[in-house]
Amino acid sequence: MILQFDEREAILQSGPCQWAISELETCLLDWSGGADLGGKMDRRKVPAIHLTAAPEAIANHVARLIGADLPITPESFAIARDGGAPEAPIYVYACEARGVAYALTELAARVRCAGDAADPFDLQTPVVERAGAKVRSVSRCFQSVEHDLGWFHDRDSWIKYLTQLVTHRFNRLSLTFGMQYNYPYGNEFISDVYFYLAYPFLVSVPGYDVSAVGLSNAERAKNLKTLKFVAREARRRGLDFQLALWTQSYDFDDCPNANYRIRGLTAENRAAYCRDALATILREVPDISGLTLRVHVECGIPEGDYAFWRTYFEAVSGADRVIALDLHAKGIDDELIDIALATGMPLTISPKYMAEHMGLPYHQASIRMLERPASHAGKTKDTPSRVRDTLYSGADHERHAEKWRFSEGSRKFMRYSYGDLLREDRPYDLLFRIWPGTQRVLLWGDPALARGFGRNAQFCGAGGIELCEPLSFRGRMGVVGSGDRDGYTDRSLAPEHDWQKYACTYRIWGRSLYNPDVDARDWRRYMAASFGDAGTLCETALANASRILPLVTLVHSPTASNNSYWPEMYENMSVVREAPYLPYGYELDKPARFGTVGACDPQLFMSPCDFATALAGGASIRRFAPLTCANWLSELATNALTRITEARRSLTDPSAEFRRLATDVAIQGAIGRFFAEKIRSAVLWEFFLLTGEPRAALEAVEFYGRARDAWRIAADECKTIYEPDLAFGPHPWLRGRWDDRLPAIDADLADMTALSREPRVRRFMDGQAARAKIAEILAWSDDQRIACQHRPAAQFSRGQDLAISCIAGCETGHSGYLHYRHVDQSEDWLSSPLKFECGAYIGTIPAVYTDTAYPLQYYFEFEVGNSSKFFPGLSEDLSNDPYFCVRKTA
Repeated sequence: MILQFDEREAILQSGPCQWAISELETCLLDWSGGADLGGKMDRRKVPAIHLTAAPEAIANHVARLIGADLPITPESFAIARDGGAPEAPIYVYACEARGVAYALTELAARVRCAGDAADPFDLQTPVVERAGAKVRSVSRCFQSVEHDLGWFHDRDSWIKYLTQLVTHRFNRLSLTFGMQYNYPYGNEFISDVYFYLAYPFLVSVPGYDVSAVGLSNAERAKNLKTLKFVAREARRRGLDFQLALWTQSYDFDDCPNANYRIRGLTAENRAAYCRDALATILREVPDISGLTLRVHVECGIPEGDYAFWRTYFEAVSGADRVIALDLHAKGIDDELIDIALATGMPLTISPKYMAEHMGLPYHQASIRMLERPASHAGKTKDTPSRVRDTLYSGADHERHAEKWRFSEGSRKFMRYSYGDLLREDRPYDLLFRIWPGTQRVLLWGDPALARGFGRNAQFCGAGGIELCEPLSFRGRMGVVGSGDRDGYTDRSLAPEHDWQKYACTYRIWGRSLYNPDVDARDWRRYMAASFGDAGTLCETALANASRILPLVTLVHSPTASNNSYWPEMYENMSVVREAPYLPYGYELDKPARFGTVGACDPQLFMSPCDFATALAGGASIRRFAPLTCANWLSELATNALTRITEARRSLTDPSAEFRRLATDVAIQGAIGRFFAEKIRSAVLWEFFLLTGEPRAALEAVEFYGRARDAWRIAADECKTIYEPDLAFGPHPWLRGRWDDRLPAIDADLADMTALSREPRVRRFMDGQAARAKIAEILAWSDDQRIACQHRPAAQFSRGQDLAISCIAGCETGHSGYLHYRHVDQSEDWLSSPLKFECGAYIGTIPAVYTDTAYPLQYYFEFEVGNSSKFFPGLSEDLSNDPYFCVRKTA
């Protein structure tokens, strides 16, 4: 045995350790090319590897090699080599099973990335890793029979998939059933309901004549057997296995198109059946360690129906082991939280990270007015009923309207973010869920953003992040589109298993959530192994491309719902015409057009219309300007497209993996240029509407033409690569391909061209003044960043003034402001002028405001010229927090 350890160490006899030992030995056997590791038959030499979990003997030697104390926190590990010679032994230490698994799979991953000339055991710098976020979860969603039943039962795929998750230091798998549809009442789209209400597809419950019509007993037994297998294999690798059940009921009689009608479930027996079915599953599948539940109306249970949940949770409190509860945050209230706490099980509440999209890594500083409590609704006071109509649009709307009493009423601010959940005295943990709205098909991989998410997974003491993986919603709402799940019409590009396309996505996400300070060499080994000399070019291209769609989604948010807004496969919104009710108009103030659309974080970003209004009125630009964001998008797109072009030229025989990456980078780069130019066009068009200056209209047409040319790149890239109907839902804006979006762009450009020629009455300013403002727009280069000297407040004392000072990196005499708020998204931000004293700007958060159960957040604004600059603002890689956060003194 080349891997040497003391078999008396109990930890090393655990399932995850034994699995990891076998995994590494198999990997070394393949790499060495011989059956006798370390012997004369080896093609490559493998040094001795000493493993221990006991804090003595070998462990003490490891501590000397790393020159520091051993990492003793859960999931941590250390790897060091005793000397630089090829035969020098390797020492591995971890104090518990997951740490051992991560250490050994790290060595295996290095071996797999090693070429013929590379030394995978080059450990000149010891590897010492400690876990950051407590929960690093992946949600794998079942949506349709056609796309998903195959992978569900594919055991070879599961073995490789689960091994990949552990190798990249995810520690939880959430197998998700019941996410197929937006709401369960009279939904005309409900057709494929396989696993939608999961229980009858898995178990037959004694005492209930409930079944899925058309499902054989043999198939139900096969489903349960697969669930047992997946849970067992996950736990064998040290993964927590979370069963996610997002639906508890739906109106079976109102769904005539359902492929498996549910028989025997009634309003009278629903709660008891769901309880007993869950209890049966927990008993039959002992490796289930947690349960994720959607608890608002979209699960099929009206909000405020506490009797159902009291009955249902009896299955959890009666389990023979700890079952970690994870409740989706939308529509949740204190009474339901108390009912869950009464089970005695660990409780986590899981809000969405940023609406149903991805966004940048920071937690948005504000939520849109649409999601604010009714008292803040202002001119959009009719919003709750209007949005409820959208959430439920069936013919019997009135019968179901009150079922949304919290998520569309008093708790509406929980719809798309953490709301008021981050009290310091909370009796539950928090987990942020990144929804699959922004990006579903194209390859993603940016270490900078991923590390930012890793840091913010622990925001205000939160527990971590769950990532809805790529392709999560493929085939959703009963529409599978054309081709296979991976979407490739060019089958030479299709990997054996669809998730394998996203190998670098899993690597970068998992390792960055585990350790936000992960060494860049970690993913560069993978890039070099995959793309050779083009590895660095591919890394840079993909990183820049991967920032584009998150930035677009944050700064241009016609709707927070992924059911309508999919910027990756963008349904064009007119710059000049009123937006129809769907897909965007229903969530927007009127008139609604591209230029009037604001950001998902309106505290920090302004719309093109707001910018043009401020410019025309001579007001200061007090938020991030759309032109600032357009410049960022242009830079990202240029970097991505330039580097991927260089990489393409450098490879004479590109692999399928490279071709997949290059195509996706090129499409994302084109999307970045499209939105950059369209934002500029919208600013000029809004200025034209305000002033009537024809030069603004002509420039708007010019920029829109450039936007159209950019989208043409994406259209050309995709035609021979991707299937013509990449369906993620039944609506036209949730399916199709990039090239079929061009006609709408062309039509809007033609409308703009025609309207630009119509005479307009001049307003606000004469032609010379208007053209001067247009020159400002065309020359805009302000990144609105400012370098400052500031020591963030470490903590605050409740009920005492918190003094904050800053030395600004600009000339003195500028107006400065301190913006601050409790970390509670149901509240407004407050602002106070900064005083300039002794070379510093000084502000105070008053005692009456610090008398709170919430942490505080704040940032600085300085008016320099006609636009404000912000500190900390957003860094060049867009991965930082644009505010500081201060927690209470313990």
